[in-house]
Amino acid sequence: MAGGRQAELNARLIAELDRSRSAVIDGLRHMIDFDSLSSSFGSSFRMIFLEARPEVRFERLQSRFSTRAEFEAADSAPVEMHVDGLKALAAATISNEMSLEGLYRQLDAWAVARGIGDRQ
Repeated sequence: MAGGRQAELNARLIAELDRSRSAVIDGLRHMIDFDSLSSSFGSSFRMIFLEARPEVRFERLQSRFSTRAEFEAADSAPVEMHVDGLKALAAATISNEMSLEGLYRQLDAWAVARGIGDRQ
């Protein structure tokens, strides 16, 4: 983002996707990410906003951050500042405070309800 090349990165990512299959892209952090994907895929693009309390995220990331202060510094970094602004654009918001299996069940149920392909 700082170098102004996010649009190029997004274009390169989109060019590599197989449009005959469903895909999941993790880590949208800016409006330009959302705009790039929605303009390339139109109504077939759906963003799901996963949310979890900071306490839960810190617990999961303790192998990366040894102290709460390190986690909070990373969580408040400039690259993370616009994530919450994407929530209003999401097709769904799902809590990510459960087990991985529970999250998969919620995502699968959401996809099946909308006639979206199988998770593989």
